[in-house]
Amino acid sequence: MAITRIVSVRPFESNLFLVCGKSCVLIDTGSGEDSAGVIREIGRVLDGRPLDAVILTHRHADHAGGLEDIVAEFSCRAYAGGDADFIRRGDAVMLGEEVIGRRLPPMEVDELRDGEIIDLGEHRLRVIDTPGHTSGSISLYDEVTKSLFSGDTLFQMGVGRTDFPTGSYEELAGSLIKLSNIEIKSLYPGHGNISEHGDRMVRYGLDMMGVRR
Repeated sequence: MAITRIVSVRPFESNLFLVCGKSCVLIDTGSGEDSAGVIREIGRVLDGRPLDAVILTHRHADHAGGLEDIVAEFSCRAYAGGDADFIRRGDAVMLGEEVIGRRLPPMEVDELRDGEIIDLGEHRLRVIDTPGHTSGSISLYDEVTKSLFSGDTLFQMGVGRTDFPTGSYEELAGSLIKLSNIEIKSLYPGHGNISEHGDRMVRYGLDMMGVRR
């Protein structure tokens, strides 16, 4: 059982997390600006094991830009939540390609549904729809370790922006309320530091947004 943060040398990259039990999945791919380094580090951690899947927490280019390179290298399947169609179409505006300054190709991804379980043997990742940062943002909750992979919904001492296309302050508040009903020990956010006080970070996010519970 292992959760490994894959570190990129590029600034402003999303966090990438490799989660391994009997199977291994990568959560988010970074922008693709450092794909060679990221792939090298993933291979080092896998040490000959296959990468079974990539799961994107949402469609933005700083999280999804490395998808093409990683899928090509590891011959794995790719998944996303409600943002899947934007990724399949390679929608430049919705992907926010101006952030990384290059065109992203349309990529085939399968859509995950709220409540779906990705069983890795020693980790059980439950898909939770958490719209707000984007309409199709998801979080992944490990029912074994009580860890939350929150994408850009929730950070250590902060919450995601809602001023991008399909973002919604009201939906983000609703997503945090949903997360407040789950026991969260460790928080693995899309940017910034990991927190061992996940429940506290959810409460802080709600207070920051002025949401009464």
